[in-house]
Amino acid sequence: MPVAIRVHLLGNKELRQRLKKMNPAVNTRIIREGLLEAAGLIQANAAKIQITGGGRGKGKQLPPLPHKLTSRRGGSGLVGSIKVDRKPLPFAIEVGTDLDYGPVHEFGLGNYPERPFMAPALDAIEPRIDDIIIKHWKREAKL
Repeated sequence: MPVAIRVHLLGNKELRQRLKKMNPAVNTRIIREGLLEAAGLIQANAAKIQITGGGRGKGKQLPPLPHKLTSRRGGSGLVGSIKVDRKPLPFAIEVGTDLDYGPVHEFGLGNYPERPFMAPALDAIEPRIDDIIIKHWKREAKL
């Protein structure tokens, strides 16, 4: 979901310089901080909402749910591996897992059914991303 904003302003030089500093294409802090916040929300949603906590029931392991991942290891395993990769910043950011079996569950490979956890997390947070970027833009402008 690339975002681009372009403003052409005629007027006094001081005002143009001040507004240029507020341009997210020039002031990368606005985009970086917004992306970091959004990525943190996606990470938390994937780990805490999209993957259901499982466990043991009276001495035996509960079976997995058919269409939703169940974590039986608490914060370790897949849940603990969901991280934010900051390397693409300032204009992009990545959230995901480096575990080989992450895509197996997300896309339903082999004998495993599709039980996505990253795509639904992004879908849940995506409507808020514009507001998050605008919030950081306003913070930078001290509004």
